[in-house]
Amino acid sequence: MADIFTIPLFLDLLLVGLLVATIAFCVRLNKKLSVMRDAQSELHKVAMEFDQAIVRSRLGIEELKKASKEAQTELDQELAKAKPLIEELKLINASSSRIADRLQEKVGKVGLASEETKVSSAADDGIDNSDDPINLEPRTEAERELLQMLTKSR
Repeated sequence: MADIFTIPLFLDLLLVGLLVATIAFCVRLNKKLSVMRDAQSELHKVAMEFDQAIVRSRLGIEELKKASKEAQTELDQELAKAKPLIEELKLINASSSRIADRLQEKVGKVGLASEETKVSSAADDGIDNSDDPINLEPRTEAERELLQMLTKSR
Protein backbone atom coordinates (compact mmCIF):
# COMPACT_ATOMS: atom_id res chain seq x y z
CA MET A 1 0.00 0.00 0.00
CA ALA A 2 2.93 2.15 0.27
CA ASP A 3 3.05 2.00 -3.47
CA ILE A 4 -0.30 3.75 -3.84
CA PHE A 5 0.84 6.88 -2.04
CA THR A 6 3.89 7.54 -3.98
CA ILE A 7 5.36 10.96 -4.38
CA PRO A 8 4.17 11.48 -7.95
CA LEU A 9 0.61 10.63 -6.97
CA PHE A 10 0.86 12.91 -3.97
CA LEU A 11 2.16 15.71 -6.16
CA ASP A 12 -0.61 15.07 -8.70
CA LEU A 13 -3.26 15.27 -5.95
CA LEU A 14 -1.65 18.41 -4.60
CA LEU A 15 -1.63 19.88 -8.09
CA VAL A 16 -5.30 18.94 -8.61
CA GLY A 17 -6.19 20.58 -5.29
CA LEU A 18 -4.31 23.71 -6.18
CA LEU A 19 -5.95 23.80 -9.62
CA VAL A 20 -9.41 23.45 -8.03
CA ALA A 21 -8.57 26.28 -5.65
CA THR A 22 -7.30 28.37 -8.58
CA ILE A 23 -10.46 27.68 -10.58
CA ALA A 24 -12.63 28.63 -7.61
CA PHE A 25 -10.59 31.79 -7.12
CA CYS A 26 -10.92 32.60 -10.85
CA VAL A 27 -14.70 32.10 -10.72
CA ARG A 28 -14.97 34.48 -7.74
CA LEU A 29 -12.64 36.93 -9.47
CA ASN A 30 -14.72 36.77 -12.66
CA LYS A 31 -17.90 37.56 -10.69
CA LYS A 32 -16.23 40.53 -9.03
CA LEU A 33 -14.88 41.73 -12.37
CA SER A 34 -18.34 41.53 -13.95
CA VAL A 35 -19.71 43.56 -11.05
CA MET A 36 -16.90 46.09 -11.60
CA ARG A 37 -17.68 46.22 -15.35
CA ASP A 38 -21.34 46.90 -14.57
CA ALA A 39 -20.32 49.56 -12.07
CA GLN A 40 -17.93 51.01 -14.64
CA SER A 41 -20.73 51.33 -17.21
CA GLU A 42 -22.91 53.01 -14.56
CA LEU A 43 -20.02 55.28 -13.66
CA HIS A 44 -19.61 56.13 -17.34
CA LYS A 45 -23.32 57.05 -17.54
CA VAL A 46 -23.00 59.22 -14.44
CA ALA A 47 -19.89 60.90 -15.87
CA MET A 48 -21.73 61.66 -19.12
CA GLU A 49 -24.69 63.14 -17.21
CA PHE A 50 -22.31 65.17 -15.08
CA ASP A 51 -20.59 66.47 -18.21
CA GLN A 52 -23.96 67.49 -19.68
CA ALA A 53 -24.89 69.22 -16.44
CA ILE A 54 -21.62 71.16 -16.52
CA VAL A 55 -22.30 72.26 -20.10
CA ARG A 56 -25.82 73.36 -19.16
CA SER A 57 -24.54 75.26 -16.13
CA ARG A 58 -21.94 77.05 -18.24
CA LEU A 59 -24.64 78.09 -20.69
CA GLY A 60 -26.80 79.25 -17.78
CA ILE A 61 -23.95 81.30 -16.35
CA GLU A 62 -23.32 82.92 -19.71
CA GLU A 63 -27.02 83.80 -20.01
CA LEU A 64 -26.99 85.24 -16.48
CA LYS A 65 -23.95 87.36 -17.29
CA LYS A 66 -25.61 88.64 -20.44
CA ALA A 67 -28.86 89.41 -18.59
CA SER A 68 -26.98 91.17 -15.79
CA LYS A 69 -25.09 93.33 -18.29
CA GLU A 70 -28.36 94.28 -19.97
CA ALA A 71 -29.94 95.08 -16.61
CA GLN A 72 -26.90 97.13 -15.62
CA THR A 73 -27.11 99.09 -18.86
CA GLU A 74 -30.81 99.78 -18.30
CA LEU A 75 -30.19 100.80 -14.68
CA ASP A 76 -27.35 103.10 -15.71
CA GLN A 77 -29.63 104.76 -18.25
CA GLU A 78 -32.39 105.20 -15.68
CA LEU A 79 -29.89 106.53 -13.16
CA ALA A 80 -28.59 109.02 -15.71
CA LYS A 81 -32.17 110.21 -16.24
CA ALA A 82 -32.86 110.35 -12.50
CA LYS A 83 -29.82 112.39 -11.44
CA PRO A 84 -30.95 115.65 -13.07
CA LEU A 85 -34.45 115.12 -11.70
CA ILE A 86 -33.05 114.63 -8.20
CA GLU A 87 -31.07 117.85 -8.48
CA GLU A 88 -34.14 119.68 -9.75
CA LEU A 89 -36.23 118.32 -6.89
CA LYS A 90 -33.58 119.44 -4.41
CA LEU A 91 -33.71 122.94 -5.86
CA ILE A 92 -37.51 122.96 -5.79
CA ASN A 93 -37.50 121.74 -2.19
CA ALA A 94 -35.01 124.39 -1.08
CA SER A 95 -36.93 127.07 -2.94
CA SER A 96 -40.26 126.00 -1.45
CA SER A 97 -38.73 125.95 2.03
CA ARG A 98 -37.54 129.51 1.59
CA ILE A 99 -40.96 130.59 0.29
CA ALA A 100 -42.69 128.83 3.18
CA ASP A 101 -40.39 130.56 5.66
CA ARG A 102 -41.13 133.96 4.10
CA LEU A 103 -44.86 133.27 4.11
CA GLN A 104 -44.73 132.20 7.72
CA GLU A 105 -42.90 135.40 8.62
CA LYS A 106 -45.50 137.47 6.74
CA VAL A 107 -48.38 135.56 8.31
CA GLY A 108 -46.81 136.09 11.69
CA LYS A 109 -46.43 139.83 11.03
CA VAL A 110 -49.94 140.14 9.61
CA GLY A 111 -51.29 138.04 12.45
CA LEU A 112 -49.64 140.28 15.00
CA ALA A 113 -50.87 143.40 13.22
CA SER A 114 -54.41 142.05 12.94
CA GLU A 115 -54.32 140.95 16.56
CA GLU A 116 -53.31 144.45 17.56
CA THR A 117 -56.06 146.03 15.44
CA LYS A 118 -58.62 143.52 16.76
CA VAL A 119 -57.56 144.19 20.31
CA SER A 120 -57.73 147.93 19.77
CA SER A 121 -61.10 147.72 17.95
CA ALA A 122 -62.41 145.32 20.58
CA ALA A 123 -61.30 147.70 23.24
CA ASP A 124 -63.13 150.48 21.41
CA ASP A 125 -66.27 148.34 20.97
CA GLY A 126 -65.98 146.57 24.30
CA ILE A 127 -66.04 143.13 22.54
CA ASP A 128 -63.41 140.36 22.94
CA ASN A 129 -62.52 138.90 19.47
CA SER A 130 -59.36 137.04 20.52
CA ASP A 131 -60.75 133.65 19.35
CA ASP A 132 -61.55 134.76 15.77
CA PRO A 133 -59.30 133.34 13.02
CA ILE A 134 -57.00 135.60 11.06
CA ASN A 135 -58.71 136.86 7.92
CA LEU A 136 -56.17 136.81 5.11
CA GLU A 137 -57.27 136.40 1.52
CA PRO A 138 -54.97 134.07 -0.46
CA ARG A 139 -54.95 134.47 -4.23
CA THR A 140 -54.41 130.83 -5.33
CA GLU A 141 -55.41 127.39 -4.09
CA ALA A 142 -51.81 126.63 -3.16
CA GLU A 143 -51.66 129.79 -1.06
CA ARG A 144 -54.92 128.79 0.66
CA GLU A 145 -53.56 125.34 1.52
CA LEU A 146 -50.27 126.78 2.73
CA LEU A 147 -52.05 129.39 4.82
CA GLN A 148 -54.27 126.73 6.36
CA MET A 149 -51.27 124.59 7.23
CA LEU A 150 -49.39 127.52 8.70
CA THR A 151 -52.30 128.70 10.82
CA LYS A 152 -52.90 125.14 12.08
CA SER A 153 -49.25 124.80 13.07
CA ARG A 154 -49.49 127.95 15.22
